[in-house]
Amino acid sequence: MSILQNALNSIIIGVEDFNMDDDRRLLSSTRNIFAGVLLLFKHKLVELSPNGSDEVLIKQKLLPTQNSSGEIVWVGKGAKTVDVQQIKERFKSLDISVDWDRLDKINRYRNNIEHYYSTESIDAIHTLLSNSFLVIRDFITTYLEEDPKELLGEEIWTTLLEINEVYEAEKEDCINKLKELEWRNDWVFDAVLDYGCDNCLSDLITANEDGSIKCKSCGNKYSREELIEKALIQAYGSYRIQDGEESDLIECPYCQKRTYMISENECQICGEEFETECMRCGMTIPSCELDGSGICGYCSYMAAKRDKED
Repeated sequence: MSILQNALNSIIIGVEDFNMDDDRRLLSSTRNIFAGVLLLFKHKLVELSPNGSDEVLIKQKLLPTQNSSGEIVWVGKGAKTVDVQQIKERFKSLDISVDWDRLDKINRYRNNIEHYYSTESIDAIHTLLSNSFLVIRDFITTYLEEDPKELLGEEIWTTLLEINEVYEAEKEDCINKLKELEWRNDWVFDAVLDYGCDNCLSDLITANEDGSIKCKSCGNKYSREELIEKALIQAYGSYRIQDGEESDLIECPYCQKRTYMISENECQICGEEFETECMRCGMTIPSCELDGSGICGYCSYMAAKRDKED
């Protein structure tokens, strides 16, 4: 069976699992849909792999070899295929454009649903399927040059289309109601729109007429400050120690919320700002030492040491 057929089968089974009146099948639905999307990507890499290269573009391990003409070529080795990060890298090199932000969101919802699943996760799965629909449609149309309705069948395609239309209408209603509240800037608002509820993982967060905020799916309530903090942590709070990266988001020393954006030099809740250059040595203060004093850790240590000596 070809990788393309495996991809289509996974997506079809995922949609069929979703349509079954059995909560246990919802988890299977998320796994199959995401697996199907990745298999579509791998199918494209196989298509682009040179003949005789052992499908080099989908293999994790690549080895140089000499062909019959004496030229050095790369061939695939082993059974292990590329992971998501490797697919991203190879697509970028091959000028294949995918909405990776949307795919990362699909993956995040899939992971969250598997780890924190409850029967209230149905709206989160709607979100996952809606985002998957857009990625599947665009990739099949643009890079496989096929009609997605013909590949998947009219029944499966109609189900995905209906789920997407219902989700988009609900999301638009949430956006319009949240717009009526005051937000410090557009990117904070965007982070709020992308945030998934603590309880059910749905991103259908809305505002009531009295200004209160709740999840439209499960009714979980948020204060404005709480929602901003959670949304910013999800969007900007991660970092990778192995790459020497620091989070752009730290705890504000004034309001004690993790909503101080270093790149903006401003707390996104209380609006306070503080010096990022040490008043004593003039060096940039590391993010882990920013406390509103305007003095880096080393200068603070030396000052305390002198005071102790005196």
